[in-house]
Amino acid sequence: MKKLTFNVVRHKAIYLGIALALVVLSLSMVIFRGFNLGIDFESGLSISIRIDDSGVGIEDVRRSLSRLDGVRVQNVGSSDDGRYQIRVKLAEGQNQRDMENRINGMLGARFNSVTQLESSFIGAKFSSSLITGSIKAVAIALALILVYVWIRFRVAYAISSILALVHDVILMLGFISIVGFEISSTTIAAILTIIGYSLNNTIVIFDRVREKIREDYRQEISTVMDYGVNSSLTRTTYSSITTLLAVIPLAILSTGDVRSFAICMIFGVIVGTYSSNFVATNILYLLGRIETFDIMKKEEEDDLSDAAMAKRMLAEDEKGRRKKNKGEGGPKILV
Repeated sequence: MKKLTFNVVRHKAIYLGIALALVVLSLSMVIFRGFNLGIDFESGLSISIRIDDSGVGIEDVRRSLSRLDGVRVQNVGSSDDGRYQIRVKLAEGQNQRDMENRINGMLGARFNSVTQLESSFIGAKFSSSLITGSIKAVAIALALILVYVWIRFRVAYAISSILALVHDVILMLGFISIVGFEISSTTIAAILTIIGYSLNNTIVIFDRVREKIREDYRQEISTVMDYGVNSSLTRTTYSSITTLLAVIPLAILSTGDVRSFAICMIFGVIVGTYSSNFVATNILYLLGRIETFDIMKKEEEDDLSDAAMAKRMLAEDEKGRRKKNKGEGGPKILV
């Protein structure tokens, strides 16, 4: 069977055009649709209840609480389980206990069997600090990645990888806005996980690119980029498939935050694989043609790639064997 190959640079306008269109769409969704902030990021009260009355649906629960301003009701688990998550903001002067009693009173007046399972309250100060901390976490992660790739490779590689990761984060935020998932601590964890996953693929491809340049730095830069993608394509594909096989069952069988995390991971793996192969490499190609960021000039620093290290070790072993054989072949003194 013929091995699948891509002309990455030749079709760069298509690949980068798709990426740019998705970024614009995602930003539009974020700006005009906004996010469904979870209780972690939006101060208020969250109550989990179970209603055992037969024939009760989520719309019945919403109607019973319609007099509360800004109340939101969601199913927890299957729609037949009778479990619901109720979120509501507290007005000035209200406290957690008063609002719990009011909600339970409204539900008790309409339904026969209502059980409060759990209740949590997030204050405005805590939610504000959590939002700030989450933004800082993503920003610090990107900054550290920039420094690492800059040291490991060159500045052009670092800029390319960061722009590809920004592309991934924006698309993830747009996806979350479209599907209406809550922005919570679990969502932030999914974003940070995808950043690490996508970067790993990008580093592997960039490593292949650098190896090819060091073989002959007078090659065409387009040939080098295509080699970097195609030589690591099998590894990248298998890695993505393995990750998807692990998270797809979670997306199908789990509920709540775990299900949201798994679905975000599926989307992120697909987007990250695309950006590593077709976005980061084409940005590197465009930057590499600029004299300031020229990546084709001969590198003097030590090669840290696995292939180079293995080659160096084999050369050292061969050198050691030659010395040993030379010593054994010399004059011997008999006693």
